[in-house]
Amino acid sequence: MNTKKSNNNLIPAIFTRLPIFDIKKNLWGYELIYYSADGGRLLHPSTGDEITANLISGTALVLEQTMDKENKIMVSFSRKNLLEFLPYTLPPGRSAVKITDPDKLSESHLQALGRLKQDGYQITVNWIEDHKAFQTLFNPSDIIYMDISNRVLPELIDICKQANSYNSMMLAHRVNNQTEFEICSRAGFSFFQGSFFKKSGEISSKKISFGTISKFQLIKVIEAKSPDFLTIAATIQADAAISTRLLSYLNSAPFGFKKKLYSIKDAITTLGWHNLKPWIRVALLAEVSENQHASELIFLSAQRGKFLEQVGLSHDFWGFEPDTLFLLGTFSFLDTLLNQPMTKVIKHLPLTDKLKGALCMSDNNEYVPLLKLARYFEEAAFEQSNTMINQLGLDTIKTNQAYCSAINWANPLNQMQLKN
Repeated sequence: MNTKKSNNNLIPAIFTRLPIFDIKKNLWGYELIYYSADGGRLLHPSTGDEITANLISGTALVLEQTMDKENKIMVSFSRKNLLEFLPYTLPPGRSAVKITDPDKLSESHLQALGRLKQDGYQITVNWIEDHKAFQTLFNPSDIIYMDISNRVLPELIDICKQANSYNSMMLAHRVNNQTEFEICSRAGFSFFQGSFFKKSGEISSKKISFGTISKFQLIKVIEAKSPDFLTIAATIQADAAISTRLLSYLNSAPFGFKKKLYSIKDAITTLGWHNLKPWIRVALLAEVSENQHASELIFLSAQRGKFLEQVGLSHDFWGFEPDTLFLLGTFSFLDTLLNQPMTKVIKHLPLTDKLKGALCMSDNNEYVPLLKLARYFEEAAFEQSNTMINQLGLDTIKTNQAYCSAINWANPLNQMQLKN
């Protein structure tokens, strides 16, 4: 995560990473959407002139250090950015330069894109109906990016056929459920972006396993108001899978402990219970998950939990316990991770009725608006997030800083083996 602080310690820019999957639902990479934390507006693409080389290169460096080497980065650039060679701050070979206004490019812009392509960058172009008038741009494109909202299958098939003349791969944007994913697959799209991966494609008919249920019982121990650390250490240590995974996380490079941790007792002593508990929850999620997108979902679970916790800490007038908010956010993808309806999952969770209701997104539940706020941030729906911030009476800058902090905290998960 790259941030740039001003004299009054505000964070002027943050980013959301939107995952992109291929037709086999494997992670292809991320599109980065930049956002002004203090101004409450997107820095993309019409106001993209405010994006700096330091911001882009710093973000790319962080992602390179945390992402799989096969994953790609996609970033939108303004026309001015192109002529200032700003895309060269991204690593060649794994970066896609996205052009959102192809009908407004001059010959100089086209020449700049040609040089970028020669130098190993992929070119992504937004689909426009009048594409034939801009063949000089679409011919060298590698990916054609299209919002599929309100489109039907015959229309999508026809557009994919038209795009085939450019030998470009098609990327479907706003694929929000598994049905839309199947429709776009049939139409001929190669890449998919949207919230579909957060929702189970097929609900499993089998029961939640006894092993998963027994792991949920750990929640009673770790969420105790007055924890007995010896009992906690012994209970977690008795679960070989979770204790092994947890110690593997803590002994990995992102934590950088000089002395290796050999037991849960060592971990509690070294990190302190408050700092260790979130990682136990993450380890639990990784152990029970049965979803193809487990790694991305666990990252989002941890990020969401930390975001809600930080919102609670910075707005104490709400009266919510920050640790409870972390728990809520962390477990909010359990239904997708288990391929089970949340109404079935909560029967096995030792949580309060209010938290169970929030996980089921029940009407009039006071936690639900915060879960919606987190989703808006994750999906770069910043108009909706700003509206929700105002409705909830939250401070815009503090809320944006909470999201930035959450990304920073969750970033080490990218370097860990989240799911075997």
